Amino acid sequence: MTESSSSDTGFTREAGGGDEARAAPARALNSVATTGGTNESRSTSNLASDAAGVVVQPQEITRDGMAGSGRMSGGGTGPALRRRSSSSSRRIQPLPLSSAAAATVDQISFDPQLLLQEGLDEWQDRARDLRNLRRAASIRQQPASSEKTTPSKTPSFRFQERSQSARRHSYESNGDTEGSTHGAVQYSTGDPGERDGDQFLFSEASEDGLQYGLGRGPRITTPGFETPSNVSSGVQNEGLSPAIRERDEEGDHGTADIPHELYAALAEAPQASLIHIVGLYHQVLLEHGLVQEAERIMSKLGELQSAIDSVEAERELQGMDLLLKDGLLKYLLKVSPLLPAIPPQIVKFKGLTLTRKMKVEAGYDTMFTKVQGIVKSPLSKSHIEEMAMLKGVTGYIMPGTLTLIMGPPGCGKSNLIRLLAGRPTGPDTALEGRVTYNGRNVQDIRCQRLAALVSAQDIHLPALTVRETLEFARDCTQAHRTKHYGDELKQLMGEALKHGQDPKLEMNLSMVGLKRVAGRPVGSPMRPSLTADEQHRLTIAEVVAGTYAAYFIDQLNQGADEAMTFDLVTSMRIIARIRQISVIGSILQPSSEVFQLFDRIIVLDGGQIMFQGPRQDALPYFESLGYVKPKNLSISEFLSEVTTPEGAHYLQPGYPKLMVEEFAANFLLSPTFRDIHRVVNSSDLLEEVWVEGNQPLGLGFTESRANNNGSGIVTGPGAVPSMLVAGVIEKGGSLAEPSISHTSLIAPGDEVVAVGGNGDMLKYFKTYDRALDNSLTGGLASAIDHVVEPVRLQLERPFQETKGLPIQFDREYILDLKPEMILLLKRELKVAWRNKLGFYLRLMQILIMSLYTGIVFFRVHNNPNQLDLNLLKSVFFISLLNLTLFNLGQLPGLLDERALYYKQQDAHFYRPLSYLFAKIVGGFPFTLLETTIWTLVVYFMTGLSLEDGGWHFWVYYIIATLSALNGASLVRFMAYFAPTRDAANALIGVFVAIFIVFAGFLVPRFIVRHYWIWAYYIDPLQWAITALMVNEFNSKTYSLPCSEVPDVVTNLPQCVGRPTNTIGHAYLARGQFYTSNSWIAVSIAVVVGWIVLLNVGAYFCLAKLRHVPRRNPFLEMKLATMDQHQVAKDEEWASAERKLSHSALPITLSWHELSYDILIPTIGQTRAILSHVSGWGKPGDMVALLGSYESGKTTLLNCLAGRKISLGRIGGQILVNGYPKVQKTFTHVEGYVEDLGSHAPYMTVRESIEFSAALRLGKKFAFEKRKEFVEEILELMQINHVSDMLINALLGNEENSREQATRLAIATELAGNPSILFLDLPTKGLDSHNSGHIVECLKRIADTGRLVISTLQSPSIRQISAFTRAQILKKGGETVYFGPVGTDGELIQKYFEAIPGTPLCPENQSPVNYAISVIGDGVKDVKSLRDYAFEFRVSELALQTHIEMQQLRRGKGQQGPDLVESGYRAPFPLMAKEILLKMQRFYWRNVNYNFGRMTSALGLGLILGSVYFNITPDTNVKMNAKSQSLFIICVLLGVTNASNVIPQILTMSATLERETNTNQYNVLLYNIGWTLGEVPYLATSTMIFCFVFCLMAQIAVHSAAQFFRFYFVLFEFTLAVTFLGALIVVASPLPQIAAVLVPIVIGFWTATGGSVVPKKKILNTVIWIFWTNPIQYALNSLTSITFFCDTNKPECLNNGANMACLNSPAACAQCSCPRVSDLNNVFVWTQLQFNRSLNNARIPIDMLVLAMFVLFFRFVTAVLLYFRMKRMQTK
Repeated sequence: MTESSSSDTGFTREAGGGDEARAAPARALNSVATTGGTNESRSTSNLASDAAGVVVQPQEITRDGMAGSGRMSGGGTGPALRRRSSSSSRRIQPLPLSSAAAATVDQISFDPQLLLQEGLDEWQDRARDLRNLRRAASIRQQPASSEKTTPSKTPSFRFQERSQSARRHSYESNGDTEGSTHGAVQYSTGDPGERDGDQFLFSEASEDGLQYGLGRGPRITTPGFETPSNVSSGVQNEGLSPAIRERDEEGDHGTADIPHELYAALAEAPQASLIHIVGLYHQVLLEHGLVQEAERIMSKLGELQSAIDSVEAERELQGMDLLLKDGLLKYLLKVSPLLPAIPPQIVKFKGLTLTRKMKVEAGYDTMFTKVQGIVKSPLSKSHIEEMAMLKGVTGYIMPGTLTLIMGPPGCGKSNLIRLLAGRPTGPDTALEGRVTYNGRNVQDIRCQRLAALVSAQDIHLPALTVRETLEFARDCTQAHRTKHYGDELKQLMGEALKHGQDPKLEMNLSMVGLKRVAGRPVGSPMRPSLTADEQHRLTIAEVVAGTYAAYFIDQLNQGADEAMTFDLVTSMRIIARIRQISVIGSILQPSSEVFQLFDRIIVLDGGQIMFQGPRQDALPYFESLGYVKPKNLSISEFLSEVTTPEGAHYLQPGYPKLMVEEFAANFLLSPTFRDIHRVVNSSDLLEEVWVEGNQPLGLGFTESRANNNGSGIVTGPGAVPSMLVAGVIEKGGSLAEPSISHTSLIAPGDEVVAVGGNGDMLKYFKTYDRALDNSLTGGLASAIDHVVEPVRLQLERPFQETKGLPIQFDREYILDLKPEMILLLKRELKVAWRNKLGFYLRLMQILIMSLYTGIVFFRVHNNPNQLDLNLLKSVFFISLLNLTLFNLGQLPGLLDERALYYKQQDAHFYRPLSYLFAKIVGGFPFTLLETTIWTLVVYFMTGLSLEDGGWHFWVYYIIATLSALNGASLVRFMAYFAPTRDAANALIGVFVAIFIVFAGFLVPRFIVRHYWIWAYYIDPLQWAITALMVNEFNSKTYSLPCSEVPDVVTNLPQCVGRPTNTIGHAYLARGQFYTSNSWIAVSIAVVVGWIVLLNVGAYFCLAKLRHVPRRNPFLEMKLATMDQHQVAKDEEWASAERKLSHSALPITLSWHELSYDILIPTIGQTRAILSHVSGWGKPGDMVALLGSYESGKTTLLNCLAGRKISLGRIGGQILVNGYPKVQKTFTHVEGYVEDLGSHAPYMTVRESIEFSAALRLGKKFAFEKRKEFVEEILELMQINHVSDMLINALLGNEENSREQATRLAIATELAGNPSILFLDLPTKGLDSHNSGHIVECLKRIADTGRLVISTLQSPSIRQISAFTRAQILKKGGETVYFGPVGTDGELIQKYFEAIPGTPLCPENQSPVNYAISVIGDGVKDVKSLRDYAFEFRVSELALQTHIEMQQLRRGKGQQGPDLVESGYRAPFPLMAKEILLKMQRFYWRNVNYNFGRMTSALGLGLILGSVYFNITPDTNVKMNAKSQSLFIICVLLGVTNASNVIPQILTMSATLERETNTNQYNVLLYNIGWTLGEVPYLATSTMIFCFVFCLMAQIAVHSAAQFFRFYFVLFEFTLAVTFLGALIVVASPLPQIAAVLVPIVIGFWTATGGSVVPKKKILNTVIWIFWTNPIQYALNSLTSITFFCDTNKPECLNNGANMACLNSPAACAQCSCPRVSDLNNVFVWTQLQFNRSLNNARIPIDMLVLAMFVLFFRFVTAVLLYFRMKRMQTK
């Protein structure tokens, strides 16, 4: 027997022989793997063994044909397996012989028992050789299995006849377990004439490893595997005939004794091994010349397996799954004639030129440039440039076709897709040219009904499940529902309808692969439930839920693996063909398989078309220009790069190098474009159809002459005759039958306009130019004869437009207004109810604040006392203010949902009115609940009036409800009006400040300045307070006449001069409130008017405004230009061998039997993610971790790096240079590349790398060396051209930005001089062009002697070729390959192709995609019948790996030293310097935050200063109003600063986590740096406010000392409150909790700050809050500084000697202390000191206490941060 060996792969395979029979085993098993129903529907069983239960000893294996030939091929070694005890056991059933009796075939007598013996002997020889090999290799052998067998007993096979229709019994592991495997498949076969269904069966083992049944000897058992209890006699009794059971009872078992040693080897073999034995037996049959017998065995096996699979699948499938069991194509062919027709659309676009005006910004904004710009803006104009996004784009889209738009980053793909879909181009844009649908301008039709747009961004409601999301989309966009089905369609869909399923919805779920997660909530970025891939598939399914004539998809495969992309495009291709719709999209890194599914290609670059035409013509066209695709490059990579500077590498000698403009010009001169131009400019609608097939075509053609027009084109009698399709002349011809490869059905009369073949471009008859080409002069027949098959034809026919559009495409909105409102209301209530966290937080907030308010104002006495009545007014103010502000917590959610509204409303899911209605009505129950709780708690705890039958209670309740609704309306309006969250917060702050100031509580009406009086009269809070005041004080509770009040001047000054009024009326009159009850109705009307006005404004904002994040095309174009200039430098780099000046410590990383599982709390079980994974990497290696979704490749990467996993759940061992890995020392030699979102956004690229280098290189690297090293990294990573750009500018969603962001993330880690670099999907989100750049950068890093380990998603041939080793994992985390990659991945390909029964790799397919496909993790629903994890374990490659692993385990120190360094590398001074510098840069460049709060401080100062402008405190009202201004500024500044700091902390938290994980610095130093960064800007903003407010209000301006004392106290207070906000954020597990806790704490302090409730009136129960309240310390100092006047000085009271001066100004005319004229001329300070318990002497103590608050908050924050980071590092 001839063999050929491959030293590279480590295995051998039969190469000679030439005997057709010897190829039968491979064919037969391959047929077994591919039978059993259609690919889309059959349910197959996996032959995988339990990885946790099998230990594979290293071996050498020889494979020839099916499985090698042991003795006949010179011997070999077979797999020696030892089974561990496993909780998840499986039954093993080997394949059968065809007959148990001797037979004669072709006069050759044989005994199947002897033949089986011969096959098993070979198996035994292999096992024996393996043991010898283990001893020779000195590999430690595992102890023998604990399973014992009885030596005195001889195991035997037992044959038992069984009905062929008996149900196969299979075991499946838990479906929730990742990588779950099916149980062993029970095969049966036999001679139909003799024994139909003979089979081997193993029975359940006894304690000694054998089981004794009714037969003459023990039956074969498999230790560790179990058999169902109902199989007591070795077979399933179900389905057995009485005769068989009778024979069983009699003991006639037909046993065949087998030697014990053979049994021992066989009994421990898993299913894949048993299949291997059958292959050996099959080979023995062939060796004895029994070819027909052998083939009959395998053929029968395949047929039976197919029948069993089919029956089993039909038993398990139901509903829509059963209808789809024969595939999507057959299903659509059945139902399509019964569905409403979709009007096909011919989309033409001509001369599309899109330009955008962009402001050219030099550099980035800082605080200085921002101020400078404001100063210079009136005198200078911004530099505006017009940028061309698209230039003269012309073409068409035909029904039934799939069109792929390709090109390098920034080429204009997204802009073209939006334009063709009829979507707005955005502001500051100008569009020339036109887009038509069936000849009508896109502006004149309901484009949203005909064309669907799928954006690249995935936005969904987190609370809805996947199914609910699609149901909502269906209800909004699908007019034809199940209730509209006709009788015939209902009958056809009966299986789905009886299960309550919507057939279209279920089909969509199956098509996009979301059925498994259909009941799972979508989730949010903070709490994800779906993967990024599933999120994007849901985005596509949401659009497909409706019915459209054209689908425009931007980045169809964003995040999806190769298999899912292929399945999705295949499904859309089928739908396009059957329903004659159009699909246009772009794909990131499409594989060759996916590329082949498209019909037409559009290649763009620089906004111009480089090529447009049939897919098959793309390569020949560029070859005609001299650009040839290399073998190792996929077609998509070639087309994405050919027009870029990299395309010069593909240019053949003798051809000129073309630039973008020259590519565009060449295409305009091509025959392909001439034909496009003809079709686009035709006055008639012409439909183009593309078909292909091999001879015979089966069609007849007839000649029709037509004169062509055009310069240089042949016309007149010599014109090429037009050929029409006459009809079918030969049934069975390739074009005579419908085919999925045809874009439409061929009809008689279709005109042939072009012909071509394989490898040739289409030649067009209509635009034929004889001067350039004479190949068509012979006509169609001659042209067809001269092309290489398959023959391709382009047909043309007059377009027959559908008359009368169905309602689906004619209405602007599918639903009427009422059902639409109901639908959205149901969704809103469902979302609100499922938002448990938000609901509980709102409930907690309202309960805490209402109880606290009730306690503080508990049972306020309604006696005639001024302070008590003032407390009642405070109750009303606090109640209405809180109910208004409680809704501020809804702002982030509304802003997050705004993008979803824009997406769905632009697609005309619903009307803006319906959406707003749902928001208003859906929020009302929760608002009503809040108001009810507040009213019940506060009203009764504070003892408000219950007179007049409870009337006053209901008025309070109504006013409180309206105030809450007004607050909700204000927040809703700002969410839709403001462009950003910062702007919304600022505007709400202005509104709230105005509402508070003019509420009548702090500033009475008669002292409001005339220029602000309008604000007083329109203030809804003022009217609400007025209503409550009138309602309460007009009750009988306050009906006591003023004349009966004792000591009226002291107790109730408002009664002075009003003896006939009641105390309630007198109090209202004194406070300038209205007294008539009719004003309650006026107040209600005003508040209702505000609610209506705000909601009307919200409606117009929803209908007219679109606040979409502005992309920066100028930046993208700049990056693209820079990248092109960088190509020359790349070539220079490639020609010169460069090394980094700092070499890395040599590290060899090996992982041994690595396992990892996670606990699923919902089911209380663990799920295996990795299962006994082993491998290694050495310095200079590039190791690719590969696999499909759920293969565990990312988990393996994180386990090796020690990141994002629980270290306690890792099994196995990780060695570093042979020593066990210690994470705290390993951190210093590793670099873990994370997403750019975890980097400081306001540092430049260079600064970020310099910061990392300074803190991670260590003390021995001086500044100059670090600087040199950074420059080398910038050059190595090719990011010199963006080194001065802010990282924040690279965080966009454009491809160029993402590539640069990935380069920067790698460079930042490289700055730490790591020995190992870990990367997780570095090419994710990049096209093939940019992905190639990233892989090239990694190759350069590996060339510097560093180990690179990276996960990859479906890498191309070129990308995988850069790696030296690859580890491929299957689902469940088992290794199916670990070894060298080879040139173009050939070693991976050869390894899998050498496994018997494995199909060969198709041409142009990536070896990685091929490997993933054959192991069963590729195309969905196609499972491999071979356990490739087992195949790897028994391969010679695994043996070599095992030997190497043992050497690495034992070679401690041989590969490199042990790691001992831990802690921080940088010295403390350098660490402190770098952190301080980083934080200052963060604040200096964070213009939105710092400049925003400075402008807010200026605005607040101007508002409050103008309100209190020159108010002198000479009356009691003015005194109280001016003193309350200090309370207002404390509250407003405190709430604003505490809230604004929350997003800043969250922004820096990801950066802090990344940097502390690498031990760059101590978190306490970070805390100090953040503090010192915050202080200067907070001090500046406070100074701006004080300067403006104090000057305008004449507060603390008598001396500089007074002003600076005032400023310093206010600064201390704002600093304390800001640091409180930071503390709450750090202490809160979620940002939503922090957003609720901040107002709760501020509310506590506000109520007990000594202003709303004087200290003397605060209950002892909560007096401790007063003393722990920074507001009261600030108010005591600020009020004392402002109003203190020493009344005991000699000019006044003279220390009590002149008491007449107390109330008589005449008694002390020289006394300058101000007095209150209407309070018996009492001193202002004396009155304030008495009312508010002020103490001027306490100011130093207050300042000290405020400083202690600042320090305490920062200290607690630092401690919390420290322990949080420690917990994360030791998790």
